Amino acid sequence: MMNLDYIFPTPIWWVDLKIDVQKMQDICYEIANTMEGKARSNRGLLNYQSPDFMGEQVIEDLDNGTHVDEFGLLLKDIKSNALECYKTFGPMSTELSFANAWININGNGGYNEVHTHPGCVISGVYYVKVPTTGEPGQICFHRDGTDGYVLHSLGVAEDMSTAEVPHTSSTWSYPPVEGRLILFPAWLSHGVRENETDEDRISISFNLVPKRSKQDLLNIVRNNAT
Repeated sequence: MMNLDYIFPTPIWWVDLKIDVQKMQDICYEIANTMEGKARSNRGLLNYQSPDFMGEQVIEDLDNGTHVDEFGLLLKDIKSNALECYKTFGPMSTELSFANAWININGNGGYNEVHTHPGCVISGVYYVKVPTTGEPGQICFHRDGTDGYVLHSLGVAEDMSTAEVPHTSSTWSYPPVEGRLILFPAWLSHGVRENETDEDRISISFNLVPKRSKQDLLNIVRNNAT
């Protein structure tokens, strides 16, 4: 039996959370009706992307009882899961903070162009509402450009076009599932395919960064000194 090692794997984590999605849907629509949207990677006539939320403040308000709702519970759950993923990198800092979080509402034709999240370590998406029929738009991750170029230039990708396995595919997609959290490295290129249904696809996207003390920063400088 031949052995197989994956020496440079790209991690993608996912888990189904016990969050009340109906309450989250109500919160998302309320915000969309009261706050003007922004344009980033989101495209299409029927799409909405909220202004950024300061996730740490939302969690702080939840913890001290200032404001308790499903959004705060969700962000706290996301942060806890993201930290477990981040620890697998063997980082010097063992704490994370939200850089930002925002709401996406994509109607028919709504999609997101391929992009990354510079300056962050963990990014992700939580699905609040997913159309029940048709193609709601999968999140699609893209292979590093150098690897992709080699595969195509040598004809390898064409030779293996029917083999949908992670180590030969140029892209890898995940279907949206209501209540599911997907986490991934922030530098991994990704986009969201078009919502081909007449229902809204609602999600919460977010970025997290290391929470570093002065001693953490000093240790990083020392370890990288030449």
